[in-house]
Amino acid sequence: MGRKYKPLALSKANLTKVKQEAHMQAEILSSDGLPALQKTPPRHLDPIASQEYKRIINSIGDLPMRNLDRSELENYCTWYSVYKNTSIKMKQALANGDEDEYYSYIGILNKATAAIKGLASDLGLNVNSRMGMNMPKNEEKKSSLADIFG
Repeated sequence: MGRKYKPLALSKANLTKVKQEAHMQAEILSSDGLPALQKTPPRHLDPIASQEYKRIINSIGDLPMRNLDRSELENYCTWYSVYKNTSIKMKQALANGDEDEYYSYIGILNKATAAIKGLASDLGLNVNSRMGMNMPKNEEKKSSLADIFG
């Protein structure tokens, strides 16, 4: 797959005008040239996932999410629903004094948490991923062959 794409404004590469134009076109197509993300949650999502979908749609602001990202957003919302439902079941099991049932949900909760974290990062839904999109990396340039090869 290669390196992650870096926006042209943050790139420190010495690009030709042709490559700069190609990067600019890619940026335009990745944000403004594609259909917008569907505002209403898909019908197949359960109520918790639908609520999360609406929350994200109302909060994404200028993030470059488009309709192509919808399946990933739906996966995030579905895993969020699994997380919430599992948490509720764990609380009920603990209230009923059924520790075995309580501990049986930990694997599901762990899997849901990992999926949520990965999808949130891919979608730019956490602070670290948003900062990574917007912060240029400080790369020291090696100035001589001795510096490069030691």
